[in-house]
Amino acid sequence: MYTLCDSTLNRCPREIGTYAPTLPPPSFENRTRRNGSTTEIFAMTSERLRRSEKKLQQTLKVIGDTTEKDLSKIPIIIADSGNDKQLAEMAKQAKVIVNVVGPYRLYGEAVVKAAVENGASHVDISGEPAWIESMQMKYSEQAREQGVIVIGACGWDSVPCDMGMNFLKQHFQGTLSHAETFAHIKTGEAGYSFNAGTYQTLVLGFWQSKNDSLGKIRRAIMPEKLEKAKWRPPKRGMFWWNDSLDAYCLPFLGADKSIVQRSQYFDYVLDKIYPASLETYILVKSWFWAVALMMWLSLFNIAVKYDFTRSILQKYPGICSGYMFKETGPTRQQAQQASFSYWFFGWGWDQAPPPVNEPPTKRLVVRCDGPDAGYIGTAGCILSCALTILKERGAMPNEGGVYTTAAAFKNTNIYETLASFGVTFRVDSSVKV
Repeated sequence: MYTLCDSTLNRCPREIGTYAPTLPPPSFENRTRRNGSTTEIFAMTSERLRRSEKKLQQTLKVIGDTTEKDLSKIPIIIADSGNDKQLAEMAKQAKVIVNVVGPYRLYGEAVVKAAVENGASHVDISGEPAWIESMQMKYSEQAREQGVIVIGACGWDSVPCDMGMNFLKQHFQGTLSHAETFAHIKTGEAGYSFNAGTYQTLVLGFWQSKNDSLGKIRRAIMPEKLEKAKWRPPKRGMFWWNDSLDAYCLPFLGADKSIVQRSQYFDYVLDKIYPASLETYILVKSWFWAVALMMWLSLFNIAVKYDFTRSILQKYPGICSGYMFKETGPTRQQAQQASFSYWFFGWGWDQAPPPVNEPPTKRLVVRCDGPDAGYIGTAGCILSCALTILKERGAMPNEGGVYTTAAAFKNTNIYETLASFGVTFRVDSSVKV
């Protein structure tokens, strides 16, 4: 198994290799001491960019010191994303490629293509719906023929949401009609700054949104029309107070909703399970920060449309984001203090099949909690996905193809694997909806 590194760490996006996080999940040390094979799988995937080989050695030393393992002899493979031959040679040696080189709309397809053509499964941490869905449109049939699994959005976007919706459906004991989700990013006294690579992806995503042809792509990958649901999540404003969670809510603009929609389509087409509808929100505890965030997003959306202002946004991510994003990302202390919670409010019926013409009569709340969303939690999510493919391929769809996390992993033990990395799911009876 080989993983691909984040090119933003050394500002050399066209050269790709792999990256072993310098901030391993909290439980990683215990897992590696308890299970040597986990260390081997993790360490043997650690490849890096050519210009960052020195950084790689430093990273390996940090991980080695943490896990009490000698990682000094880990091999390094260099593969340029513009060199199909190098990518093919890398993919031929892999069972699973873990691709964390973004923005994916610029550098991702070549790696997916190499993986599928050379018999390797592929997971990534993209949060770019247009790119993720275009990969399904282009490579699903070839992946099916090759018997390999391709899954996008295996990081914080969108494992907690997609697997959380699956968890909600599994525990609903009836039929889930619709749900609202609420993400809460919690920071410690040291504060927090996201990596500028995520910011650059946002710039490109907002800028190209009108040219993405998402409607055309979705008609191609989801050709079967589903019956329009009579009961859907309540209509909310752009800014509203949630009494149940004691916080203000804003629409969440990430990939979660689009990923879950595809999972619901898979549920219906493959297993004839009623497809639930969804609305996603992010929680903000302060009225001031809710208003500030709305204003920043509005100005950001205007600025990306013009070449001059967009170039300023790209050149000065820290200043233009009020230092929500920095080239350096969060410090180790900031990441260790950060965490997230994700609530799912579900409505439905006790019966299956459901009485769809009658209003939902049942409610259930489930919750996902985990460490720092940007690094530690994301690392735990994508490694859980990769390990599950390696260990439980037989519990996944028999045919290869391009899937969502819920469609691929719903019959596996991925919840236990995620829990070992600190990402947990549970029914939350303390919240009254």
